[in-house]
Amino acid sequence: MPTSATLAVDDLRTLVPDWRRHLKAVNRAPATIATYAGVADELAAFLVANGMPTSVTALTREHLEHYLVDLAERPNKRTGKPISAAHVAKHYRHLQQLWRWLETEGEITVNAFAKMSPPAVPVQPVAVLPEDWLKKLLNTCRSNTFFDRRDTALIRFFLDTGCRAGEVQAMEVSEEKLNFELDVAIVMGKGRLGRSVPFGSKTGEALRRYLRKRATSTFAASPYLWLGRSGPLTASGITRIVNRRTAAAGLPHIHPHQFRHTFAHMWLASGGQEVDLMRLMGWKSREMVARYAASAGVERAHAAHRKQALGDRI
Repeated sequence: MPTSATLAVDDLRTLVPDWRRHLKAVNRAPATIATYAGVADELAAFLVANGMPTSVTALTREHLEHYLVDLAERPNKRTGKPISAAHVAKHYRHLQQLWRWLETEGEITVNAFAKMSPPAVPVQPVAVLPEDWLKKLLNTCRSNTFFDRRDTALIRFFLDTGCRAGEVQAMEVSEEKLNFELDVAIVMGKGRLGRSVPFGSKTGEALRRYLRKRATSTFAASPYLWLGRSGPLTASGITRIVNRRTAAAGLPHIHPHQFRHTFAHMWLASGGQEVDLMRLMGWKSREMVARYAASAGVERAHAAHRKQALGDRI
């Protein structure tokens, strides 16, 4: 297996570590760096396996398109079904960023992505959670034990803010990050950018109840808000909590990200403004509003039609 000492300086495998360093320098999150570099490593492995050049100056649009087509035809390791168009599009975006960096660094003079178009991604609406499901989830944690109070607060915070699982997992317990005077929490979003998210009175009450139990935990000195048996919760730990509560409620599988789609749906269904939703969710583009609005969009359209009752006015 070739090492960095035996590879050419313009070899993709030589440049990926420098790409990692650049991402770290621009304050990308560790998980983001690992994902971006992982995609570059997958491309390099594909090129080697198929006898294609690995020099970035020799790589053309055709090489990259061949990789993306091959990727789209691979089976999903978990389901056996073809890999999703969204997954292929993610690889396209990550490699596009890499090629922009290569161009900025002067490693290439012609950007192979300049005349490429991103893969089309059909809108796949994520199912929103019915109100009776949400009530059943909360009914599984009605006692005053540590875990029931924690999970009540966790579920209510998801529902009340639409935050991503990673943002919730990394929440801190300090007064600066969790303000009960204003009922506002500071979460760290994508791009390592902090934003304030408000929460309602029921969520605030659930959080205060949890904090009283949290104060008796072995890990109470931890700066992180959410604690488990072994210390601060991980993102996978939060997923397991949702899975356990879903099973206890006798409901189909629920992914934590469905809370985010449900929040967006409920916001729009109640007449909330799109620009406010963008700020609350940490979005910079209206494209994300459209993507999330697809969830239960027909339901909202039917409700709006019933409210307008245009035919009944004649």
